[in-house]
Amino acid sequence: MKRRTFLVKLLLLAVAFLAPAWGEEEKEGEKKKGEEGKKRRDEAKEENRPALRYYGQVEGVEEDTLWVGGRALRVRAPLLPYLAPGMVVEVGPEGLAVLSPATWAYYQGPGSLVGLGQGPVRAWWGEGGVLWRVLPGYSGQASLVARYQQGTWQAVPKGLSLPRPPQEGWWLLALEGKTGKLIRRLE
Repeated sequence: MKRRTFLVKLLLLAVAFLAPAWGEEEKEGEKKKGEEGKKRRDEAKEENRPALRYYGQVEGVEEDTLWVGGRALRVRAPLLPYLAPGMVVEVGPEGLAVLSPATWAYYQGPGSLVGLGQGPVRAWWGEGGVLWRVLPGYSGQASLVARYQQGTWQAVPKGLSLPRPPQEGWWLLALEGKTGKLIRRLE
């Protein structure tokens, strides 16, 4: 066999054995490109997907779980512990919003302080300071959660002496008798 013939056969053999390996490299490259493209498409879908929102009546609250319309939702909101069964809420990516009653205030403490009998109560007032809901309650420190807006306290029961806060928003107040003391802002 001539040297040239031997080299040609050797070259053909090398090409025959290396061709499948080249094909695998191309397949791997195409596979990686396909995976990257799919990942980009999935990210674009997530960005374009509307955020989930839940609307419904509050059925119950426990720690960071809110039961609304038969669903248990994990919610982190400072007003969560003060919601009452029957309130209508919206839960979305921005947080929690109470839709009904539109304005409300929450009280816990002795019922006698707000004209609701002798035992401990949890009470909610709606627009205009109208009593909205009363449940048997909490026997600790008397406190009030209310919103200060446009220079007035919203939906608070009559007869309480409440201080003017440094800014508008939801506030937790401690009550000593009928006098309130700011504890902290809840937003």
